Amino acid sequence: MLNKIVEEVKKTEHTADKIVKDANEKAENIISNACKEADKLIERIKEDTKKEGKMIIGREEKQARAEAENIIKKSEKEKEELAKKAQKNIDESVKKVIKKAMEGK
Repeated sequence: MLNKIVEEVKKTEHTADKIVKDANEKAENIISNACKEADKLIERIKEDTKKEGKMIIGREEKQARAEAENIIKKSEKEKEELAKKAQKNIDESVKKVIKKAMEGK
């Protein structure tokens, strides 16, 4: 009878050892799969971030070009106004010089 109890205890220990071993293997697989999934997720996030960054850069470049174009147009308009004023001043100066020359001064 004692031998039978010892045999049952050994079977129970063997079963327990097998359960622990299986549980450890499953835990290792779960951890391994989780690491692989995490790596995939990190790569996907990197790609998404790169795409979003490119979109932001493109949008900012477009806005910068529009602003630069507006600045160029404004500068050209100011240049034309200054040229008109300069021409007017030259005309008045020439008239004064001619007038003075005719007056003999």
